This record gives sequence, structure tokens and C-alpha cells, in this order.
Amino acid sequence: MKKIIPGSKSNKKDPRDLTVRDMEAMESDRRKTGREKARNLSLKYKVALTTLLVTIIPMVILASLMLIFYGRAMTERGNRQIEENIRIMADRIDSVLMNGELCSNELTIEFGSLYNDRNMKQVTRDNKIISQLSQSILIYNGISSIVFIDEEGHFYVTDPSMVSMREGILESEYMEILRDANGKTRLLNVEDNLMNRPEKPVVTMGKHVINITNGSSIGYLFINMDQDYLVESAQSEISYYFLYDTDGYCVSESNNSNPIYNDADLRKSLFQMESGKLRYGGETYLTARSTLPVCRWILVGMTNMDRFNVTGRDLALILLITGGITAGLLFVAVAVYASMITGPLRKLHEGAEQIADGDLNFRFHFKNKDEIGRLARIFNYMTERNRELLIRVDEEAKKKREYELALIQEQVKPHFLYNTLDIVIMLIEMNRSREAARVTQKLAAYYKNTLSGSEEIVHVEREIEIIRDYLDLQTMRYGDKFSYEIDVPEETYQALIPKMTLQPLIENALYHGLKNQETWGSIRIEGSIETGEIIESDLEKTGELPQKVVIRVIDDGVGIPKDKLDALNRELTGDKETGDPAERDSGKGSHFGLYSVAHRIRLYFGDDYGIRLEPGKEKGTEVVIRIPLRTSEKH
Repeated sequence: MKKIIPGSKSNKKDPRDLTVRDMEAMESDRRKTGREKARNLSLKYKVALTTLLVTIIPMVILASLMLIFYGRAMTERGNRQIEENIRIMADRIDSVLMNGELCSNELTIEFGSLYNDRNMKQVTRDNKIISQLSQSILIYNGISSIVFIDEEGHFYVTDPSMVSMREGILESEYMEILRDANGKTRLLNVEDNLMNRPEKPVVTMGKHVINITNGSSIGYLFINMDQDYLVESAQSEISYYFLYDTDGYCVSESNNSNPIYNDADLRKSLFQMESGKLRYGGETYLTARSTLPVCRWILVGMTNMDRFNVTGRDLALILLITGGITAGLLFVAVAVYASMITGPLRKLHEGAEQIADGDLNFRFHFKNKDEIGRLARIFNYMTERNRELLIRVDEEAKKKREYELALIQEQVKPHFLYNTLDIVIMLIEMNRSREAARVTQKLAAYYKNTLSGSEEIVHVEREIEIIRDYLDLQTMRYGDKFSYEIDVPEETYQALIPKMTLQPLIENALYHGLKNQETWGSIRIEGSIETGEIIESDLEKTGELPQKVVIRVIDDGVGIPKDKLDALNRELTGDKETGDPAERDSGKGSHFGLYSVAHRIRLYFGDDYGIRLEPGKEKGTEVVIRIPLRTSEKH
């Protein structure tokens, strides 16, 4: 069966297989990750970000509200201005159209008097008609030319270039349209105006001239008004005006070369839309419309708000520059302010880490007397107190170890000394003085090694010498009970070990393992290094040797039952459920040596080291001692 490793590609879900709940869970995880990142931000960035948000957001809101209200005021102002311009333009166009109507009415009266005089010669009448038409052009503004055709076919015109239009006018439907108007002045179709010339577009008003005395027809009068004059105000740089007749034809279509006037789609949309805002060419326009009362034509105006509101752009630029400078200064101020706060805090953090790493001689040196300075002085006071307490604890622990070692030595000395002296006495009585001398010599060497010197930690080599003397003495006493063998490699000799570590263990093996069995027994002491050979490069890089020295005390005695062995191991490791070994062992003299050795190893080297009991391969018990391979007490 293929094993699926968590986090491998085989464990990933296909996006198509994700349920709604899965996606919600993923989104929730992303939100949690974002919140954790925010919480883990440095205090410097939290202060800076919070200050910038609290300051910049109101600035942005204020600037936005200013621009909104200013834009609204400019829109209202633009609406008022374009409506005022439309009103002025409408009045002006109405005035021009009324001038045309007044001119037609006045000429009708004058022509009636001229044609009622039967005695007037035709030449005189012709001159007076031409003179009257010319005077009318001078009197009434906006009229560019006048054409008059009487019933007898005489053609009168103020502009000689229009003489060629005579036949076209006579053959047109103008006469019929004007006869149906019953003497009223009418605006003729602008789009198909026969009198309209490309170089000079005009708007024509026609009238059927009737004699007011007898009602007879005198002729037909055509008054031409200049289109450019009608929409003269359309020449503004930011405003454009469009004049439409009742059929939707743009009268101002050809009066300007500006491209905006030549956009047919724009002209059509302006005629159909109501007043309001319009986007054209990437710019915003305000539009307004008005209906002329005289002829019901429609005047539409549009004003470019982007050009009209030049002050608004300047204001936005000023706000942008001011806001940018303010934000920059604020950012610098926040950075300086945050550094003033977080800089000392960072020093506090680094100093606290240094203290936590064990450097209790470290002290803060802040000159300022603010909260951080006071906190630093409190740190210094606490560090000094901790250093004093640690010194006191270390001294007390050292005394405790000395007492424990002395207790072990006191336990070992009496009965061992008595028993050995008994052997010496017995040998002397048996006249075996040479052997008695050797026992006495071994006893002296043993006590010299165990009692001389005040050091608590010795090298493995010296501990082996102590044990060799001890075992020699025991074989002299129990020569018929056991033998021993020591196999400890020389590379372990310089390792440090608490003094009197092996003796209590060998004594336990001898008195509790071998002494109570009838057959011959043996004790074997083995040594090894768990991680192999000593590597000098490790010593140069780390300053210490990472290997562990393992020493085994093996006997082939009666052994220990498994349940009792497990209980002993739990007690030897200092399990909290079984209490402190030093206090617990006070009532258990039979295993005092084991507990004391295990406890002292942990005191010196830490909880990763100590002793452990294991059953022998065939019978008996193995005591496994693990200590670090350290060669000097500075470690």
C-alpha cells in the first residue's frame, strides 16, 4: 500500500473537489493568518501604521469633502452661468427674428402706398422700392439682404449677387406657401433654403405683401438674416451653442469650423436630451436648453466644466501637494517618534535575551529618566537580585553535594573498614603477614584516593583506580565468591565523573546480586563512547565534546524482578510522581547508593544524564551510567 505523507502532493485536494465548507475553512485560515501577522508586527510598525491611519484618513476625507462641495458649488455656478447665457442668446435671437417681422410689416405698408399711387412712374417706383429695402437693412440689425418680387414680375434685391436666383425663386413653392399664410410673416425651411449660400448661410422670413387698402396682392417679400449673427455668442472658448428649428435641423451646423459643431451624433443627442451633465471627448459638459417664443425654435448650450472649473483643478493640485508634503513630514515624524520609543525597547529586548541566556553581569545604561529608563533600572535591580540568589543557590547546592558525598563516604567507611580490618587481623593470626601487609597497603591506597582532596569531580581514570583498589580488597575477602574484569578504553579516561560514582553501584552488585547466590559470580565494568571517536574539529568549533561516555556495571547475580526494576528506574529518573529522590531515599537504606549516584549526576550534568537499570543478557543486572564527555570543569 502506498503511504501518503502529510503535506505531499498526494494529499492536496483538486480545486474541483472543494466544497463550500472547505472554501470557507480556507478563507477563515487566511483571515487568521492575516490577524496573526498583524499581531506579530513590530511595535515600531504598529505605532507608525496606527498614527498614519489616524492622521491620513481624516486628511483624505477632508480633502475629498472639500473637492466634492467645491465641485457641487462649481456645478451650480456653471448651471446658473449657462442658463443666463442661454437666456441672453434666446433674447438676442428673438430680437433679430422680431426685427425681421417688423421690417416685413413696415415694408408692406410702404409698398402699399407706392402701388396705390397710379400716377407714379415705374422708374420712380423702382428707385423708391430699392431705396426702402436698403434703408431697412441699415435700420434693422441682423438682416443681411432683402428680396421683393411684385405681381408684375419685377425683381428687387439688395445684393446684386442674388439676381441669378430669380428664376429659381419664381419656380419654387415659396409663393404658394406664403399665399396660404394669409399675409403673415413665416420662417421658411432652413435646410432647403434656396437663398442659402455656402459662403453666407442665412435664415429667411417670407411674407405675402397685400395691399391693406383694397386687399389686392402686391408681391412677395423675402428677408434674409445672417446665421452667424443669430448665434454669434457661440464663439466662446468653453461654451458652444446649437440652434435647432422645429424639425430638429441644426441652424448653427455650418456656422463654425470647430469640430464639435460638425459631430452629427452630438448634434442629434443634444436635440433629444434634457438639461444636465454630458461626457464628451473625455471631458464633462453642462447642458441647458431654451425654447424661443417667437418661432418655437430650440437653443441648446453646453459648457466645458473641466475648462470652466480651472480653480477646482488648482485646488485639487494644491490639496495633493499639501497632503503629500504633510504625509511626508508626518511619516518622518512618526518614524523618528517610533524610533525614540522602539529603540530603547529594542535595547531592553536584546538585554533581556542576553540575561535570559545566562549573562547576569549585563546591565542597562539609560541616561533618560522616563518610563523606559525606570524599567531599565528595575531590570538591573532584578538581574542583580537574581545573580545574588543564583550564587546563594549554587553555594547551597555545592554544600548539599558535599554533604551527600560525605554521607556516602561515611556510609562506606565504617562497615567496609571494620570488615577489612577483620581480614587483616585474621591473616595476622594465621601467620600470613605478607598477605595482611598487601591488604593493608590496598586499604591505605583506597582511602587515599577516596578521602584525599576536596574535589567533587574527578577523571574517569582516577575513579577506575578507586574501584580497582576496592574490588581487590573485596576479592581478598570473598575470593571464593566472585571475580571481576575492567574494560574501560583509555579515550574515556579524561572524561569527568562525580567522585564515588562506581563504588556504591559495585557494592550493590556485590551485596545484593552475588553474595546471595551459591554459585560463582562475576562483575564486569565496561566503558564506551556512544557517538564514536573524538573529533577535534568539533572541539574547536563548539568548545566542548558532544559525545557521551557510557559505563556499564554488569553482574551475573540473582537479578531484579521486572516490576521492581521498572519502579527503580522511575525513581532513579526523578519522576515527579515518586517525589524527590533525596527525600524519598531517606527511608530506603538498601538502595541509597543508587539514588544518591543518580541524583548527583543529574545535579552536575542535567536531566539528560544519569543511571538506568537493565536486566542482564542471561541473568543478573546491568547498571548503565551516562555522562557527557567533558574534559574540564569549565564546561
